[in-house]
Amino acid sequence: MYREKYDRIAGFYELLEKPLDRVFNPLRERAISFAKGRTLEIGIGTGKTLHYYPQGVELYAVDGSEKMLEMAKRRAEELGIEVKLIVAEAERLPFPDNYFDTVVSSFVFCTVPNPDKAMDEIKRVLKPGGRVIFLEHTKSESRIVNYLFLFPMKLILKPLLDDNPLRETHKLVRKYFKVEKEERYYKGIVRLIVARNNASLDL
Repeated sequence: MYREKYDRIAGFYELLEKPLDRVFNPLRERAISFAKGRTLEIGIGTGKTLHYYPQGVELYAVDGSEKMLEMAKRRAEELGIEVKLIVAEAERLPFPDNYFDTVVSSFVFCTVPNPDKAMDEIKRVLKPGGRVIFLEHTKSESRIVNYLFLFPMKLILKPLLDDNPLRETHKLVRKYFKVEKEERYYKGIVRLIVARNNASLDL
């Protein structure tokens, strides 16, 4: 299961991701700039986004890996940031209905075992009219990129991290939320999506 896999690699996870930080960190910063009010981050991992949260945000964060959360806790303490960290999975969020003003997901849905259930849970805990922010790996709009880059990545990452970089999370978001903004990077293999919880949206 992915939880055990991430627990095992937690100690050197940031080393594995370091080559990508120069590319992804500016996108993390842009995504977090949309967060306001009581905010939940799903799959916070080692806490790479913590540095970017604006003042005034009441921050909660969950992750399925206890080892990852231990690293996020240390980072929060070093930064002097107050955050409530809880071991939980995206499909089972331990919060009341209509609780958050903002929900953030940063490079998470490529590993969530049941994406539809996770979207249901985000919709449940997000206030009507609340904002949800997705920064996600997605299937590219280019068949060549999918075939030559993302498919080989899936062969490596799926057994290692249960990571599927060919998911169409951008399409799934539109099933549950009203999209306000979608930005595509690198032929669509990364997308930033800002959406609202429209209480009248038919699923």
